[in-house]
Amino acid sequence: MPSPEDLYRRGEFYLDRVRGKDGEVVSPNLYICWYDPVTGRMQRRSTRTADLRLAVEVLDRHYLAFHQPAADDKVAYTVHQAMTDYWTLHGAEQASADAIRARLKLVNRFIDHEIAIGVLREPVLPTVLDAEWLMRFRKWGTEIDPVTQRRRDPETREWTVSTRKRAKSTVEESIIQLKAALRFNVKRMEAVPELKHLPRAAVTPERNFRLSLDQIAEMLDYTAEGDPELSPAHPARLMPLRRYLIGAICTLARPDALYDISVRPDRQQWHRDAGVLDLNPAGRIQTRKNRPALPVTSLLANWLEATDDRLVCHESVVEEDEDRWVVQRPVADVKKAWSVMARRFGVPIGFGPKLMRHSMATLIAQRGVSQQEIPLALGHVVLPPSTRRYVIFSPAYLSETRQGLEDIASELARKMATPLHAKTTQVGPDGRRRRV
Repeated sequence: MPSPEDLYRRGEFYLDRVRGKDGEVVSPNLYICWYDPVTGRMQRRSTRTADLRLAVEVLDRHYLAFHQPAADDKVAYTVHQAMTDYWTLHGAEQASADAIRARLKLVNRFIDHEIAIGVLREPVLPTVLDAEWLMRFRKWGTEIDPVTQRRRDPETREWTVSTRKRAKSTVEESIIQLKAALRFNVKRMEAVPELKHLPRAAVTPERNFRLSLDQIAEMLDYTAEGDPELSPAHPARLMPLRRYLIGAICTLARPDALYDISVRPDRQQWHRDAGVLDLNPAGRIQTRKNRPALPVTSLLANWLEATDDRLVCHESVVEEDEDRWVVQRPVADVKKAWSVMARRFGVPIGFGPKLMRHSMATLIAQRGVSQQEIPLALGHVVLPPSTRRYVIFSPAYLSETRQGLEDIASELARKMATPLHAKTTQVGPDGRRRRV
């Protein structure tokens, strides 16, 4: 059987298995073990898991909670440990956990790259992070290490691999995340290095392209009719993109907030009687990218009524004997469908689904919605919690924004060749949704 050193050790704590007098393992779970000098006895605590990876995370949490760093510990504290500890104690619990993990992973990959080519040597201490290191990281991230994407051809089913340069803003966001990780662990290191990231305005060129109302109408028709050169099932495959466009038109929301919109009562997002949709579901802590509550337009209400859980979802028809019902399945994103549609309609490269948010904000501004309401609707301005609790249920709350969105929906309906509203469905006593 493995010794404690073969499993995992950090400081005075290590992972081991509990054995009986005969030496046989008596529990599948891994235990945290350590010597307690106060009692003079060995102590142990169950990690409640047999998975080594999960047990390591539990031990890390235990170590960080009870270990008091000495001077020697601070001298030997590495950059890798700082990022791991930041993730374990803070990053993994945040609403933006996926983004945090991706940014830290990029930094980790660069450090591993520099170790592999001999520029850095282990252990990598925070003292090596200086202006010269930042310069190398920026060059590697934007010029040397490309972003690789794999796509599957819908007809041949073969995979193709494409590469592109990483955006400078992505690298700067990783630097910002690294700074946050180092500051979080300031008590565990001798000193936090001074790293200066570049502001977004210095690395992101200004983008002025916006979709017109005519272009949005054409996109909606495309998602309803599909590509005539492809299979008859193509419109069904475009349903998540169609629902995304509807959500973007009615809420001005960021993509991540759109994917999160749900009608389930436990989410407490759709307040049907008050005519309000809260983009921030119950239990989710607001981040700096605030998710506001918005008045529900008639178009959005129509699509929410035709939804069982997530607004952005795939729909399929299930048949059993003579019965047919609609099954809705949430999707992770609509990036692939968007990229195909964007090429079809001549959208410049680099403009993803978030273009809908920018375009809709421009369209409502052109319709006279005040500069006081637009920042509130976009989440750029945040109401005090006590004020927000009552104001959002007032009929006057973002009334200009609601009217502007209603007018846009009416204009779209006149410009489109296909219906803008959802197909009529009904939920039966068995809880299944059927088309009427």
